[in-house]
Amino acid sequence: MRGLPTARAFTLVELLIGLVLGAITLSAAVTILVSYIRTSDNALWLGQAEQDFGRISRFIKTEINEACLVQVSASPSTTATLPSTPCTPASATPCTTTSGTTLFLLIPITAANGSVTYRVISYTRNGTELRRTGPPINSTGSLGTGPNVADVVLMDNLTNTSAGFAPTVTTDCTSATMSFSFAVPNSTSSLPKTLTVSVGSPFMSN
Repeated sequence: MRGLPTARAFTLVELLIGLVLGAITLSAAVTILVSYIRTSDNALWLGQAEQDFGRISRFIKTEINEACLVQVSASPSTTATLPSTPCTPASATPCTTTSGTTLFLLIPITAANGSVTYRVISYTRNGTELRRTGPPINSTGSLGTGPNVADVVLMDNLTNTSAGFAPTVTTDCTSATMSFSFAVPNSTSSLPKTLTVSVGSPFMSN
């Protein structure tokens, strides 16, 4: 009678080849998984950035629509001598400087007795943050009459360069264009966004 065939063992070379092939397969799988995770993270981040930009755009639009003048050269004067007023400068082209790093808004507020006061709001980039300095906002959404609240962070994911927040205004100080650049996590690229808003009604109720 013939005996049962004996099992053939793997040689060392065959085992090494198997280990190498397994390592290559595992490495490829890990690479695909990491790429998928990064793609998913970027997609989630881009969606969140779009939502953040939408919210901040609505907020800034509301405040600029309430303004009567925007400029980038310096904080607007809240008082003026006749025939000019803070919202109607004597010069037809008061904004001779049209680009800068800080956007200033001059907002007239009409009190219950009909008197008008003027307040200034500014937006500026500090590192990766866009900050607002200006009068407090009441629970109703109107501007308060208290002292300015300084350096309130509106967003914190801008690129830490001059492109992070670059405001420009028209020569008549009635429209502002703001270029934003959002930093993409784990990447050297950025997400650019632009917002253009014109000033609105000359007098807003408090």
